[in-house]
Amino acid sequence: MKRTGTFVLCCAMLLIMVSAQGQDLKINSIFEKYGKLKGSTMVILSGEAVQNYRLSLYRSITLRYEAPQSNDIQQCLNVDKQQARKIKEVISNGIIRSGYYQLPDEGNKMNRYILFKIGDDQQATLIYMEGDLKSEELINKLFIRE
Repeated sequence: MKRTGTFVLCCAMLLIMVSAQGQDLKINSIFEKYGKLKGSTMVILSGEAVQNYRLSLYRSITLRYEAPQSNDIQQCLNVDKQQARKIKEVISNGIIRSGYYQLPDEGNKMNRYILFKIGDDQQATLIYMEGDLKSEELINKLFIRE
C-alpha cells in the first residue's frame, strides 16, 4: 500500500511539472480563450515534432486582430513583458505591432520566448516557445536563410 501511495505521489508531481510549462504567463489566456474561435488557427507542437529545432514546446495562434481579442492580446503582452530579460518591440500609436520577448528560464535551463506580430492584413500571430535553443540561434532560424 505504501508503494502505491508513493507511486501516485510521484505521478502527480510529474503531471504538475509538465502542465506548469509556461503557465505563469498571461498569454496562456489568449490560447485558451481564442484557440477554438472560428477563424483562428492554433498550433501546439511538442516532442519529436520540435526536437530538431531544440525546442520542447511550440504554441502559436493566428487570429483576426480586432476587439475584443486585440485588447486582450495587448494587455497580456504588457503583463508578460514585465518579467522579460530581453525586449524588442515596434510600437505604433501606443499599440505593440511586433514584439520579441526572452523570458527567465524558470530554473530548469529552458529558454522561453514570446513572439508577436500584427500583419498588414490585420492578422495577429502570437507564438510561445521553450527549449534549449539560444536567443541568437532563434534569430538566425527566423530571419537568416540558410
